[in-house]
Amino acid sequence: MPVTTVVNLLDTDASPETVFDRVADLRTEAAWNPAARRIDLLGAEPVGVGSRFEGTWLGLGGGTAEIVEYDRPRCWRTRCRFRGLDVDLVGDVEARGSGSRLTLTISLAAPGALGSALPALAAGMRVAGRANMRRLGKILAPRG
Repeated sequence: MPVTTVVNLLDTDASPETVFDRVADLRTEAAWNPAARRIDLLGAEPVGVGSRFEGTWLGLGGGTAEIVEYDRPRCWRTRCRFRGLDVDLVGDVEARGSGSRLTLTISLAAPGALGSALPALAAGMRVAGRANMRRLGKILAPRG
């Protein structure tokens, strides 16, 4: 099955805990990713390994996601399933001076004919990802 990877980076003055909490919980994604239309937590708080989400993303449609790794405030991994497309999202947060660096690695996998469309999908996600990181950076920027 073909796999394509997209990596997005963000350096911010926000603490690793703030970055992790803002991004690992998929319900917050709509605030910085306009493609995220609706994301709901299925089940009880707190968010952690085993937390499941259901949502709708522009261009991808409806899908489900499950957190499979969760090591606050360092890293998490979420597996998402859409019709014909598997998305593995890994978030790494590294302390940098008084702030942090967020690395989001998105691996896209699809069988058959959809697999041949992955490079085009990834190219669009790279462009959108840069804009999303700028929006997220503004949300994470300290006020004052």
